Amino acid sequence: MLNHEGKDSLSPLPGGLKFSILSSGSGGNSVYIEAGGKRILIDAGLSEKKLSQRIAHIDRSLNGLDAVFATHEHSDHIRGMGPLLRKHQLQLFTTEGTFKRAGPSMGTLPGFNPIRAGQPVEFGELVVEPYATPHDAEESVAFVIHYRGLRLGLATDLGKVTQEVTSKLQKLDALLIESNHDVDMLDAGPYPWVTKRRIKSDVGHLSNEACGELLSSVKHSGLRLVVLMHMSETNNYPELARITARQALGQDSPEMIIAEQNHPTPLMAL
Repeated sequence: MLNHEGKDSLSPLPGGLKFSILSSGSGGNSVYIEAGGKRILIDAGLSEKKLSQRIAHIDRSLNGLDAVFATHEHSDHIRGMGPLLRKHQLQLFTTEGTFKRAGPSMGTLPGFNPIRAGQPVEFGELVVEPYATPHDAEESVAFVIHYRGLRLGLATDLGKVTQEVTSKLQKLDALLIESNHDVDMLDAGPYPWVTKRRIKSDVGHLSNEACGELLSSVKHSGLRLVVLMHMSETNNYPELARITARQALGQDSPEMIIAEQNHPTPLMAL
């Protein structure tokens, strides 16, 4: 079940910037976005079949997408990328570093369009702005989506909060932000020591506390929605993450949703 809090201020509406998190977590990640007649997918960490099923839940199809973006080469972000792109004859947009690392696993693709942090990509009025992220990948990026003055920020797979990250995520209408683990749960949990060290490193994943610090630095009165993303099923509890985020946001908190691994969110509109 999807976790909702607050008033339903982002239910599907005509026009505007619409989005759905199709999947979020170590088992696979994918975000669908549409605006101004343009439709894109960010990451394809599930099989083409599963992505088709997920997107059907929001009355959409993988047919006719304008582009697919990849944040980085880890399998939970590109597992279904090759078959998806070939079946639907779609163009891949990602960094040279990601393509170099991911290329062999994806196979022959219909088209590759290199992108770079700080250089926006335009699809009509829908603009996709990549920014660099500190993660243990070759040239990882996250994105800020712009449409007619609306701003949707994505911030997952970050080992730490950098000045660039904080700068890019100012004045957002909605923020999809990583809240991966509770540090105490991770320390006491079943993962091997080397995995724990990676997750907690500056190129790993954001803890609940680090997520709260980032939220504190970007919160403002116009922030309407926060989606907690990439939450560990082993090293976190949704309520722990939610409480930490709420404390960081303060009294006038926006609507909050926790994205799930096995269920897509509704199609929401700003």
